Amino acid sequence: MNRKTPMILVAMLLLSLMANIDMAELQETIDVEETSARSGADAEVIAITSPKETTCTNAGCRNTLNAGEATNFEAYIQNSGDVDISEMSYTVSVYLDGGGGTVGMLAKDAAGNDLQWQNTDVICGNANLCDFTSLAQGDVLGGGKYTLMYGGSPIEWTPIVGNYIVEVVAETPSDADVGNDAQTIEVKVENWYDIQVDLSWDSGKAAESGPGEKYWTLTVIANGSDTFDPRDVVIRLTPRGDLTAVIGGDDDTDILNAGQFYDLTVGTSTVVEVYQNVSTDPPTITSDSRTVLSYLTEYTYSGELTFDATAEEASYSLTAELLNYVQYSQWDSCVETDPTNNETYNNICEETFTQDAYPSTNEDEILGSESTYHDIRIARMTVAQGYNADGTGNPTSMMSDDAPADLNVGVSYFHVEVEHRGSDPSVNYEWNVTLTVTNAEGAATSVVANACETGLEPAYIYKQLGTSLYDSDGDGNDDQPAELQGFACMMINLDAGEHTFAATLVMEEKTSDARPSNNDRSMTVDVRNNDPMILSLDLMNEGDLFTGQEEPLQMSATVFDVDDPSAAGLEYSWSNLGVELPGCERSNIAQTCTVPILDSYVTAFPVSFTVYDANGGSTSQELMLTIWNNGGGSATTDSGITVSYAIKYYAPSQFSVSATDADLSNYENKELPGYSGTYSAVGAVDYAPGTTFSASDVLEQSMDVTVAKDLGATSLWYVTDAGLWTLIASESSDVDATTEVFEYVLPADSPVLSAGALVLMGGSLAQADVPDASITGFSAAAAKGGAVVLNWGVDGTMLESDSIDITICEGDAGCSDAFTTGLGVGTSTFSYSGSNTVHGAYYNVVVEICNTVGCSTPKGVGNVTADKSVDGGVSAMNFAVSESGETWVVDWDATGETYDVASWNVCYQRGTFDAANMPSTCASTLTTDVTIDKPTAAGTYTYYFTAVPVDALGNTAAAAALNSIDYQRDADTSNVDDGTNVTGDETSGEIPMVAWGMIAGVVLVAFVVGAFILSRGGDDDDENKDWDY
Repeated sequence: MNRKTPMILVAMLLLSLMANIDMAELQETIDVEETSARSGADAEVIAITSPKETTCTNAGCRNTLNAGEATNFEAYIQNSGDVDISEMSYTVSVYLDGGGGTVGMLAKDAAGNDLQWQNTDVICGNANLCDFTSLAQGDVLGGGKYTLMYGGSPIEWTPIVGNYIVEVVAETPSDADVGNDAQTIEVKVENWYDIQVDLSWDSGKAAESGPGEKYWTLTVIANGSDTFDPRDVVIRLTPRGDLTAVIGGDDDTDILNAGQFYDLTVGTSTVVEVYQNVSTDPPTITSDSRTVLSYLTEYTYSGELTFDATAEEASYSLTAELLNYVQYSQWDSCVETDPTNNETYNNICEETFTQDAYPSTNEDEILGSESTYHDIRIARMTVAQGYNADGTGNPTSMMSDDAPADLNVGVSYFHVEVEHRGSDPSVNYEWNVTLTVTNAEGAATSVVANACETGLEPAYIYKQLGTSLYDSDGDGNDDQPAELQGFACMMINLDAGEHTFAATLVMEEKTSDARPSNNDRSMTVDVRNNDPMILSLDLMNEGDLFTGQEEPLQMSATVFDVDDPSAAGLEYSWSNLGVELPGCERSNIAQTCTVPILDSYVTAFPVSFTVYDANGGSTSQELMLTIWNNGGGSATTDSGITVSYAIKYYAPSQFSVSATDADLSNYENKELPGYSGTYSAVGAVDYAPGTTFSASDVLEQSMDVTVAKDLGATSLWYVTDAGLWTLIASESSDVDATTEVFEYVLPADSPVLSAGALVLMGGSLAQADVPDASITGFSAAAAKGGAVVLNWGVDGTMLESDSIDITICEGDAGCSDAFTTGLGVGTSTFSYSGSNTVHGAYYNVVVEICNTVGCSTPKGVGNVTADKSVDGGVSAMNFAVSESGETWVVDWDATGETYDVASWNVCYQRGTFDAANMPSTCASTLTTDVTIDKPTAAGTYTYYFTAVPVDALGNTAAAAALNSIDYQRDADTSNVDDGTNVTGDETSGEIPMVAWGMIAGVVLVAFVVGAFILSRGGDDDDENKDWDY
């Protein structure tokens, strides 16, 4: 074989493979769906703001919830449609995290109730029943972040430890976009532990005064969301001031003279497990004595103190603070690795801690003085957030310094609570506080305040700290009662980064604050910017976009910023490939964009929309548009026939056509498909497009052929180079008094009309008729194996354009899945294979002669029931085989219904068989017995027999062997030559010498012929050998 042949075959296979690969599949394009503006009411859940979503990194998790601490649900719910919402409900659900942020089962509370709340009375027409009567288009429910309600109260969830998915779903009838009705967030709930330290005067006073001994009590409690038994909890007691003695405990420990401080270990001495080594089997456990502070059990330590009353303005204090404690668990510090086998062991051990979940409860202080003890302090600092950009609105989240957490950028209120801590509440104090916020760059903003009239409810107007009346307006009359608590605040616009919030409290006038150390307080927290969200990006135009259209390109975006709900500080821009679109440059009013469609936008036109917040955050989304080129071409022949082609296509290049006059003699006396008679052309044009496009690259296209009226054209035909004629216009329209035009709109999903002839025919078209020939002598019958055999004759003469059409339906005529085929002239029979039929089902068959106009009558019609097997459940029983001389006699009884049995086959062979492997050697009989000649071969065998019914079509049942009989015949040893037997020692089977000579001759001839064959094929070059076998 020529060596080039395999290479050619491989190349052809590769070309065939490449021809079947859609090149578009080799590219991946991600498009944003073009959408239109929402029409109708549309309840959209924009964001869930409480609880905050938990985010975890290798450094830990932010915004976790503490187990057992109740939380409410807040969300932004907006009407994003163009019709007011008059009826709405919402559902809050808490699901278990199914893993990887997937929604699992509905979670339950501690009592086993589903954590799901459905409020059906959010919006309705009855103001007495529902919270709202309507929600106008574009408005946000409740005017901003909204606390979700159930039964008239805020929904409250007291979580237990676990990972959860929180879902908020808003529902309204006829929602324009159900895809934005829900939002979900992931929330992690963790256990918390807290050692609470409380130090108080036994007298119950905030501050002691006057002479004598003063008694005090220290109380320490181990609290938490789960059992918490810390060990070796050390509380440091620090006395200060004009003290002469400080005694504590049942053993009267001298705390004052113990040094600058006294460390007290609280709890009960208990022998506990302190280490577990799991590298051994069983684990090795080490126990020792520890002082254990039991969970939720108060530990008290009492004492007394005295002070030097002779000292001028004598004052004193006692401070208690948590120093450290020990916990026993599986900590990272317990892990050991065996260097011999590199196996890791997670041992259990003790670890010392200095902080717990709530540092603000880890210390306390009691104060006193010989006379009146003057003291005011900062009790708490809070940052409130969730306001509009101008500071209006209500806060939706509060963070205090006793549980510091991340803050969001935007307008916030720094709020401070101050309180009277003097020994005599009737002594009033004038006060002010300096509030300072310092950002990450060190820039500080400060105000001096003693009121908080806006931002938080209820508004607070300045009052002195105390309980007595004082002169508030300077008229000499004490008319205003003082209060023990006061509040001050400042509005601040936070940017991203670390911020320090500091407050300094000042006691005004001449009174000295006995303890100025509690007048300063600060906290440092991270402020994070939430990037604005793009809720929707919509194409406002309806229909396809193309160059030259009157309506400009119109796009709109809906955005939301948790840190700026009013969107007052947001800016927007629209761009294509990094270049801003004209008129849609970055501004605070470019939430919509309107631009004309330019030629440079043709084909894929990605539009990027970006929203910027005032804190450097931004979010972008792309809208992929399709712009069609609205073009065309025109050409006029020497005879004055003009061909115009209009097309909207997916390419930036120009489109053109060419047209030249064609030879009319090529189109004389032509038969036209679908019409009778012959026709001649009055005009003809050889047409060709300058460029061709596939159907997927054409949106729409049309062709006009303009001619003079006196040409006498009545129809326009398109003729392919292969000679296929298609009527594209059967009438014309007037252009003016002397000119007419034939118009043709190409079907949708069609490529550009390929080159061919445009032929203008004269004369009126006469409609063609159905064929003259018709079906006669039709018959339809069932055949063996379920086949259907059709036979017919033809009356009349069939034309070459006629065909014999066969239609077969299972069941009645007119089925949707009919078998159809067309046969040519001269065919008179057809067999429909039994592989397509079902036994016992009837089939409607139609045979008719048709052309492009229709089909003639009469036609052949019939119903045939397919027959694939013998009916009646017939089989042989009592089957017997006996021997009679040189014959076998077989007889049996028939069981079942025998109405479909035409005959029986008795089949037999050496060796047994099953129904699937019946032998082919059979004897046929019309009765239930048969005589079969025995074979004549010598030997001893067992023959097996069966009998099966056969119907009139030859369908045969199958059955396994039913009986058997032994067969034995001796070999014939007589000598046919002389009538005597052969005996003696002569070797039987010896080959005569003549036979050996003949064998040698055959081998020699075979050798010579083989050598001759192998010597053919030309020279020794394998490339030119052409083997001939």
